[in-house]
Amino acid sequence: MKKIMLVCNAGMSTGMLAKKIQEASNGTMEVSAYGEAEYMDHTDGVDMILVGPQIRHLLPNIKASVSCPVQSIAPQHYGIMNGKAVYEEIVKTLKG
Repeated sequence: MKKIMLVCNAGMSTGMLAKKIQEASNGTMEVSAYGEAEYMDHTDGVDMILVGPQIRHLLPNIKASVSCPVQSIAPQHYGIMNGKAVYEEIVKTLKG
Protein backbone atom coordinates (compact mmCIF):
# COMPACT_ATOMS: atom_id res chain seq x y z
CA MET A 1 0.00 0.00 0.00
CA LYS A 2 1.33 3.41 -1.01
CA LYS A 3 1.49 6.08 1.66
CA ILE A 4 0.55 9.55 0.40
CA MET A 5 0.67 12.79 2.37
CA LEU A 6 -1.16 16.03 1.60
CA VAL A 7 0.18 19.25 3.08
CA CYS A 8 -1.70 22.56 3.29
CA ASN A 9 -2.07 25.53 5.62
CA ALA A 10 -3.92 23.72 8.39
CA GLY A 11 -4.82 20.33 6.92
CA MET A 12 -8.58 20.80 6.97
CA SER A 13 -9.65 21.18 3.34
CA THR A 14 -6.99 18.67 2.30
CA GLY A 15 -8.45 16.27 4.86
CA MET A 16 -11.60 16.05 2.73
CA LEU A 17 -9.55 15.63 -0.44
CA ALA A 18 -7.39 12.95 1.23
CA LYS A 19 -10.51 10.93 1.97
CA LYS A 20 -11.68 11.21 -1.66
CA ILE A 21 -8.26 10.18 -3.02
CA GLN A 22 -8.19 7.18 -0.69
CA GLU A 23 -11.68 6.15 -1.87
CA ALA A 24 -10.61 6.53 -5.52
CA SER A 25 -7.60 4.27 -4.85
CA ASN A 26 -9.83 1.32 -3.85
CA GLY A 27 -7.65 0.57 -0.85
CA THR A 28 -4.28 0.78 -2.62
CA MET A 29 -3.29 4.03 -0.89
CA GLU A 30 -3.27 5.36 2.63
CA VAL A 31 -3.77 9.12 2.33
CA SER A 32 -3.31 11.56 5.21
CA ALA A 33 -3.38 15.35 5.47
CA TYR A 34 -1.31 17.63 7.68
CA GLY A 35 -0.74 21.32 8.13
CA GLU A 36 2.57 22.86 7.08
CA ALA A 37 3.60 23.23 10.73
CA GLU A 38 3.35 19.51 11.53
CA TYR A 39 3.95 17.47 8.36
CA MET A 40 7.67 16.89 9.09
CA ASP A 41 6.70 14.78 12.13
CA HIS A 42 4.90 12.31 9.82
CA THR A 43 7.17 11.77 6.79
CA ASP A 44 8.48 8.29 7.71
CA GLY A 45 7.57 5.79 5.01
CA VAL A 46 5.73 8.32 2.85
CA ASP A 47 5.88 7.49 -0.89
CA MET A 48 4.78 10.92 -2.11
CA ILE A 49 3.86 14.37 -0.77
CA LEU A 50 1.25 16.58 -2.43
CA VAL A 51 1.17 20.28 -1.56
CA GLY A 52 -2.01 22.37 -1.57
CA PRO A 53 -2.10 25.17 -4.16
CA GLN A 54 -2.28 27.84 -1.46
CA ILE A 55 1.20 26.92 -0.14
CA ARG A 56 2.92 25.81 -3.35
CA HIS A 57 5.55 28.50 -2.69
CA LEU A 58 6.88 26.05 -0.06
CA LEU A 59 7.59 23.32 -2.67
CA PRO A 60 11.38 23.94 -2.81
CA ASN A 61 11.68 23.79 1.01
CA ILE A 62 9.58 20.62 1.24
CA LYS A 63 11.50 18.94 -1.62
CA ALA A 64 14.78 19.74 0.13
CA SER A 65 13.62 18.15 3.38
CA VAL A 66 12.37 14.77 2.08
CA SER A 67 13.55 12.02 -0.27
CA CYS A 68 10.20 11.17 -1.92
CA PRO A 69 8.50 12.91 -4.88
CA VAL A 70 6.82 16.23 -4.01
CA GLN A 71 4.21 17.89 -6.27
CA SER A 72 1.66 20.66 -6.11
CA ILE A 73 -2.00 19.66 -6.35
CA ALA A 74 -3.56 21.11 -9.51
CA PRO A 75 -5.80 24.03 -8.43
CA GLN A 76 -8.61 22.88 -10.73
CA HIS A 77 -8.70 19.45 -9.00
CA TYR A 78 -8.26 20.93 -5.54
CA GLY A 79 -11.03 23.49 -6.00
CA ILE A 80 -13.69 20.89 -6.78
CA MET A 81 -12.17 18.21 -4.51
CA ASN A 82 -11.63 15.84 -7.46
CA GLY A 83 -10.03 12.91 -5.63
CA LYS A 84 -10.12 10.65 -8.69
CA ALA A 85 -8.10 13.10 -10.83
CA VAL A 86 -5.53 13.62 -8.07
CA TYR A 87 -5.32 9.83 -7.59
CA GLU A 88 -4.59 9.40 -11.32
CA GLU A 89 -1.81 12.03 -11.09
CA ILE A 90 -0.27 10.16 -8.15
CA VAL A 91 -0.32 6.86 -10.07
CA LYS A 92 1.29 8.52 -13.11
CA THR A 93 4.07 10.06 -11.00
CA LEU A 94 4.85 6.93 -8.99
CA LYS A 95 4.96 4.73 -12.11
CA GLY A 96 7.27 7.15 -13.93
